[in-house]
Amino acid sequence: MTSTRAEPMAPEDRRAMIAEQSVPLFLEHGAGLTTRQLAEELGIAEGTIFRAFGDKESLKRAVVETFFTQGHERMARGIIDPALPLEEKVAALVHGTRVWMQNMMRMLSLVDRSEIPSFFSGDRDDVYRTAIAKIFAPDADELTIPPGRMAPVMRLAGMAANAAHFDKDAGLSDDELVHFILYGIAGRPRGED
Repeated sequence: MTSTRAEPMAPEDRRAMIAEQSVPLFLEHGAGLTTRQLAEELGIAEGTIFRAFGDKESLKRAVVETFFTQGHERMARGIIDPALPLEEKVAALVHGTRVWMQNMMRMLSLVDRSEIPSFFSGDRDDVYRTAIAKIFAPDADELTIPPGRMAPVMRLAGMAANAAHFDKDAGLSDDELVHFILYGIAGRPRGED
């Protein structure tokens, strides 16, 4: 029986594969993940990483780009079902936003601060705003703001959900955030006196 070698990958395909498979590893280990550990986890030679990216900083930038691209692709496909009842939608989004923001902060810690704004501008942000507006479009008559303005509300929820990382007493639970988004600080649930 003769063994055949796998067809070599094109450099861009190899870069994409390494970056994609590195996302969960950097989420777990952070910036302290070494290229040696990464190579072992991916089952490739450490030199393959350096041939593909040149240096660790380029690798980390590609991993962060991949993380955001994957997130935007999920948003474009639809984060949650727009047909869910409003309270279920908000609860699912609050929880998902909490997790997303925790992971996002881990990813952004891999790049220089000056690069961070580039991950939130232009088309990237349009995908998020469009996805959130689509989710809330069926509820437009029940909302006090247009569905297109719900994206900033959900961003604020994500920040509030993760505030405990900065001040242990500042974090709000998912239930507190859902209640706040639905009823504000003085409103009452519909049908309740």
